[in-house]
Amino acid sequence: MNVGSELRGRRNELRMSLRELAESTGLSTGFLSQVENDRVSPSLASLERIGGALRLPLFEILSSDGRDPVVRADRRPVTRLKQLNVEVGLLTNFPNWQMLPFVRRLERGEKYEAVRLDRAREEWMYVLCGEMELGLLNQDVHRLGPGDSVHFASGRLVSVNSVGDEALEIICMMTPPPL
Repeated sequence: MNVGSELRGRRNELRMSLRELAESTGLSTGFLSQVENDRVSPSLASLERIGGALRLPLFEILSSDGRDPVVRADRRPVTRLKQLNVEVGLLTNFPNWQMLPFVRRLERGEKYEAVRLDRAREEWMYVLCGEMELGLLNQDVHRLGPGDSVHFASGRLVSVNSVGDEALEIICMMTPPPL
């Protein structure tokens, strides 16, 4: 795992000396120097301590592998969200981060019955085109059209139905990802 230059860059950005980082983490300056120069691979526990002191989330440290932050529309990765049993187009090259943005298409008349997820999550949806009826627990069904959005706790989702004259396309975000 080569994360040293990113950690050193963040430490310098915060104008923190190696000694100050050592004091914050309880790790030795020698060890931290070796980490920053990619001479040792720190444990996850050490990385978490370093990340905490540098205000850098562990998921970001672990994703610092040079992946392009831009996702082109014609090269969008497609994946199956196994827990939900749906195929989606990812809008990120970092599916292991805390937020998962994706695009979903439901054909005219298609219905999706929600699957209960193990962990508490929050979801956000934005209608690009088409019309959607969204069922949430203990609420009337919501009808959304292009430009409308909704934000809710995942456990409240009952169903998503494409009800317009054209296919429904929605941009969704989930945190944390169901991957």
